[in-house]
Amino acid sequence: MNQDNYHVTSDEISLQDLFTALWRQKLLIIITTVLAGLITGIISVFAITPVYHAKLNIIINMPEIHQTKYGEYSLPITTNEQYINLITSNDILKNTIEDMGYDPLETTIESLRDRITIVKTDSKNTIQNSFEIRLASDNPEEARRFAQVLYNNYIEFLDVFIAEGATKYFTDYYMVQLKSLQVQLETDQELLAKNIDLLDNTPKTINQKEAMDEVVSSDKTSSFIVMENVVNPNYLELELDVIRLKQAINSTQNTIDLYNTYLAELDAKYNEISMYYETGEFKELSSNIVRITKSNIYLPSDPVSPNKKTSPSNSRNVIIGTMLGAMVSVLIGLVREFWFKKDIN
Repeated sequence: MNQDNYHVTSDEISLQDLFTALWRQKLLIIITTVLAGLITGIISVFAITPVYHAKLNIIINMPEIHQTKYGEYSLPITTNEQYINLITSNDILKNTIEDMGYDPLETTIESLRDRITIVKTDSKNTIQNSFEIRLASDNPEEARRFAQVLYNNYIEFLDVFIAEGATKYFTDYYMVQLKSLQVQLETDQELLAKNIDLLDNTPKTINQKEAMDEVVSSDKTSSFIVMENVVNPNYLELELDVIRLKQAINSTQNTIDLYNTYLAELDAKYNEISMYYETGEFKELSSNIVRITKSNIYLPSDPVSPNKKTSPSNSRNVIIGTMLGAMVSVLIGLVREFWFKKDIN
């Protein structure tokens, strides 16, 4: 029993033995640690692609209703968060890839979306209207240009998106109104024709003298002064009805002509919108149905080229590499001291 206890005790490593072993392996530990830090620094500087972030500070105050020459249009999106999330829409990213000159086989929509980060900067308010967009690239100037091109495409897309919705809404609205006006016009025209025919068969005046002569001859009295002809009140009423109907028909026809003009403009506008989706080329549309973003989305300052990279952090990588190298070198030193030397003994 005493021999077993002595054997276990002899296999134990004291703290002094541990430090002594590490001291004997100090050269290995120092060299390995330095090399690990040096190699990590070289890899961080020369092998890892740097990342630079440009920033867009966008302020959004979109209304619920947009006033246009065609009437009021209720916007389909109700929150500023929903508007800012559209900045990563497929159409915007597709146009940005083309405008930046990227190879679509190398830079996909998904990979470009991964380079965009939306940061909330006003979380204390229930209604947020300030947003920070961070855009990553491998060099400062490209990051700045990426931010500017993306913002331009974002504004164009919003204008076209709102114009498309308003165009469809007003096209449907005026087509329904035209059908109703056409029915009203036909009804008034039929009634006008009947009233004109009735007016033509109604005498304009009534000969009161002949009527009174008959009365006098019957009762032998002649104490009345009677005018021969007076205006027929029925004729006057029919004439007023005809005038009112003609005015109503004229007003309805003018409204129909105006709505047809609106529909022609909306059809031309829809063709312009279709060309945007086909070619990605934006031209300011022909009426105030669009450009709502001019007064409701702001970019307080243009994006600038970042003056330092976001990642990798060379100093942080060197520290981490040095620490890992130190741990590995200590482990190697202990293995050499207590494993290999024991086997040799």
